[in-house]
Amino acid sequence: MIRNAFLSLRKLGIDLQTIKTALACGLSWVLAEAVMPHSYPYFAPIAAILTLQVTVADSIQKGLYRIVGIVVGIGISLLAGQWLSVNAWTVALVVLAGLAIANGMRLNAQIGAQIGVSALLVLAFGNANGYAAYRILETLLGSAVAVAVNIALVPRDTTREALYAASGLGKRIAAVLRDYDEAVRGNRRLAQVLEEARGLLLLIQRGNEATALARQSLKFVPLGRKRRERVARVSAAMERLEHLSVQARGIARSLIELDEAAMRAPGLVPALLATAECVDRFADTVTDPSPQAYDRLREATEGARGVQLESFGRSMAGADPDRLKLIGSVYADLGRMLTEVVRTEESGNA
Repeated sequence: MIRNAFLSLRKLGIDLQTIKTALACGLSWVLAEAVMPHSYPYFAPIAAILTLQVTVADSIQKGLYRIVGIVVGIGISLLAGQWLSVNAWTVALVVLAGLAIANGMRLNAQIGAQIGVSALLVLAFGNANGYAAYRILETLLGSAVAVAVNIALVPRDTTREALYAASGLGKRIAAVLRDYDEAVRGNRRLAQVLEEARGLLLLIQRGNEATALARQSLKFVPLGRKRRERVARVSAAMERLEHLSVQARGIARSLIELDEAAMRAPGLVPALLATAECVDRFADTVTDPSPQAYDRLREATEGARGVQLESFGRSMAGADPDRLKLIGSVYADLGRMLTEVVRTEESGNA
């Protein structure tokens, strides 16, 4: 029932972030009127709108940027207002001074913009009826309300997206190994498989971005210890997956340097398939870190070691001496992939 209501609201363009922003604005106005009557309560909801971001950490950062910018901007404007009258030249001078200070101190660009806006407003309105003080206090109030609302109303958690991004990357690496198997059999063009292996770089970038966003979304969130542990597991998995993708691309380069006859080494196909199965099992442990999943991974890696050893002997027997190095490099990369999987399996059970 509630889920259907949210789906209906989303169709109207009303999502959770919109609701939180509107609520923060209303609460900021009410509190500003109650705490500081006869002030300028519209600055509090403005601060709430600009402060409330997708994650709590981003909201705190935006709030701090806004507060620092307002304090510096007001200070500049009050100093200038004691000696200069308000006209086009003084407005330009005050804004120039504010932006120059921000640039000179290498402050964030958002702080610089806020310094300019605050300096301009205070210069225009003066400090009548405590305008400057009210502006600072209501900005503090609006920013605090925005952060509180963001914490209270289900801060966005992108841990699931990060988990499935990492797991999907692992599955794709396993698929690339199976594509090599098809190439060795002569059913696919190896150059095409190499392009697919290079495409792993984009998936790695997306996985790292999803992991970073998940880590950011859980900062300053109370009762988020278990989710932070999940993100830590994803981060470790992404590190291993980057190594696995490097080895997958290395296998492709070695195979391309081999001619058709040498590439079809008799034992290479089972070694590729056994290693792909291990990577597959590892991808499963990212989203399912259960003892049963790790048992399946351990069983697969133990079997793959035997297959690789047997396949290596068959592939090297009778091979052209000029190509022994290339065939050996393929098995070296396959062996490194098992090492990465075992390291991950051990860290998952630590």
